[in-house]
Amino acid sequence: MKNILLTAAIAMLASVGQVIADSNYGEQFQSGNSNKADISQVNASTNNGAYQQQEGDNNRATADQSFSDHSYIEQTQVGNRNWVETRQINQQDSGAYTYQLGEGNLGVVQQWDGSGNIAYAHQEGSENTIYLDQYAGASDNHAEMWQVASNDSTASLAQDGDSNFFYSWQVLDSNTLYVNQVGNENTGFLEQFGIENAANVFQAGDSNSFDVIQRASHNSAVTLKQEGTENFSRIWQGGHNNVVTAAQNGADNFSFIQTFGDSNTTTLVQTGDVNMADFSQWGERNLATIDQTGSGNSAFGGSEGVANTIDIDQVGELNLVEVGQYELGSSDNMIVLSQNGIGHSAYLGQVGNDNTTFVTQTSADNMVSVSQAGDSNVATISQN
Repeated sequence: MKNILLTAAIAMLASVGQVIADSNYGEQFQSGNSNKADISQVNASTNNGAYQQQEGDNNRATADQSFSDHSYIEQTQVGNRNWVETRQINQQDSGAYTYQLGEGNLGVVQQWDGSGNIAYAHQEGSENTIYLDQYAGASDNHAEMWQVASNDSTASLAQDGDSNFFYSWQVLDSNTLYVNQVGNENTGFLEQFGIENAANVFQAGDSNSFDVIQRASHNSAVTLKQEGTENFSRIWQGGHNNVVTAAQNGADNFSFIQTFGDSNTTTLVQTGDVNMADFSQWGERNLATIDQTGSGNSAFGGSEGVANTIDIDQVGELNLVEVGQYELGSSDNMIVLSQNGIGHSAYLGQVGNDNTTFVTQTSADNMVSVSQAGDSNVATISQN
């Protein structure tokens, strides 16, 4: 009877893996289906390590190192419909690594109220989901999310604090990414490869930056919003029928947008003073719409190809526009510019045939220069 009880106790400890002390290491290995593994290393302990590995379906692994500095968690699951959860609350200089191979898996990583932490989540397969949270004043943290060979997968990041970094990589089709960063001097970078992908980014604070790249993309969309001052955004899309929607609310912001392909749509809205927009489009039947409200704003850019349209609207004072459609042999391009306020300047140029420019300037002390080279072009200027 004693041997039976001892064996049962050892099995329970191996499954639960609860350790409360410093410099401990716990590991668990499970093979099969519908298993559960749990490791707890908490209560102001330090320098701990946890490793969990599961092979099979419908398994769950949980590791908790809350209030445990200079520690790490590594979790690996191979199979389908598995769930992995990492908790590192109020922790400093610690790391979490999660790897899942299969379909329909869920990964949850929580690093709250800490600094100097690293979180890395990697999923391979389709219909997977990652939730990665670094918030409650977390700062100087690093987060990465990778979804490879994935279709219909979702990744979500939340960072609340200063000087945080985020990187994401999604490969294949119909994937979605959500990013929410609140704080100052945060940095984000994401890449998506494939068709019908979506990226949704929100940053609130000052001196933040975010880069978005969508390659080989068709029917994909980027939505990026920044609130604050001295923020920077850069968006690059290659493919067809893609949509970019960007907004910056504040002063001294800069947005850089490039699209390559046909039938792409770009919309940028900037509200505040001394903002700058720089945009470029290569291809056919593309549309770029730039709206700026405030004083001392500027818009630079152009398009190369056939049947492209640039539409710019500026409201305020002392704003500047320099835009061109200069590709030799291009045709049927259009520039529409509206400037409402005092002291605006505009320099517009077109090369090719059957191009059109419409300019409307309302109020006083405005200036516009339109240059066209080619045949059957039209230029209309209205100053009131």
